[in-house]
Amino acid sequence: MSFRYLCEKKLGAHIYLNSENNNIITELQKLGGARVILATAPSGKSISPLVDALGNKGELVIVGASNDPIEVISIQLIRRNRSIKGWPSGSAIDSEDTLKFCALTGIRPMIQQYPLDKAGDAFEDMMSNKARFRSVITMN
Repeated sequence: MSFRYLCEKKLGAHIYLNSENNNIITELQKLGGARVILATAPSGKSISPLVDALGNKGELVIVGASNDPIEVISIQLIRRNRSIKGWPSGSAIDSEDTLKFCALTGIRPMIQQYPLDKAGDAFEDMMSNKARFRSVITMN
């Protein structure tokens, strides 16, 4: 099992699909299609195929801004009553809603702790993309 699989399951995922090992669109279609897909990638090329992974009345919510177009054929939307919308995430109310949802569902952040004397290591790991989750400096 991969590190990512264990993290996703620990964070509450019922099903984990690894795009490196699976065709995500096909796998989601086998499950009846997604009700909602949150597209965070700033890439129209990455987002376009996701429309076909939506189920009946599925919604593609785009929060990753991109200058390249998202390609969709109207029949992809009409045939299964699908929709696409953008959402300017990051507002104070979004943060408040997220915190309420976490409190309601028991979600807790996964953090990587560093003692104060290793703050330099924490910074280096963050800058080199080696940090896992949120890095927290602890004062013991």
